[in-house]
Amino acid sequence: MKYISFLFLSVCLVLHAQAQDPRWTNLPSYDDKIMHYGFTLGVNASGFKSKVSSNYFSDSLLSATPKYTPGFSLGFIVNLRLHDHFDLRLLPTVGFYSRSITYDFLHSSETQTIESTFMEFPLLLKYKSQRRSNSRMYVIGGFKAALEAGAKKKQRKITDLRTNGFDFCLDLGVGADFYFQLFKFSPEIRFSHGLLNLLSHDPNIYSNSLSRLSSNTISLYINFE
Repeated sequence: MKYISFLFLSVCLVLHAQAQDPRWTNLPSYDDKIMHYGFTLGVNASGFKSKVSSNYFSDSLLSATPKYTPGFSLGFIVNLRLHDHFDLRLLPTVGFYSRSITYDFLHSSETQTIESTFMEFPLLLKYKSQRRSNSRMYVIGGFKAALEAGAKKKQRKITDLRTNGFDFCLDLGVGADFYFQLFKFSPEIRFSHGLLNLLSHDPNIYSNSLSRLSSNTISLYINFE
């Protein structure tokens, strides 16, 4: 997460310094369009937020520690202009995630990793600052529905840690728009907090030791519009 935040700030500082050149007047009427489109690429660090059950204290398990692991995503952007400072954005995205929990027992340890592919549909409200030359800052927030797809879901066994295939998340982020001659480039950092319990209550020690699993993700998106 620290590397993603550092990379985001570095990109913004470099582009902001360049965009403040008063000679640049790129895409002056771009934000007057009612609708525009684009695509997005992202890298993320994703993990679980867990809550232990009463069984956690009655077996040989010492700890269950979620770990954040990297992933990536790609998708499309559909942007509807609502006001000079407000946009409504739909971003159908395919996200590739790998989330792990390390279980420490009395004499051993084991890591349960869940690799998954999600079809995601974030619906976000974007608030934009006043444009300064060829740049502007923004904050963004809303909700995201996600449905798991792919063969990896079917490969997980009942003896392993498993999760449900639908998630609903609160998304919040901040970014910057930089206007170039032919397109708008927008680095964005976004936090996603799962609101649902994803845990599948299977009869094994990995599931029985927990009462709740929810998703947590921090992502760096590069948007082209």
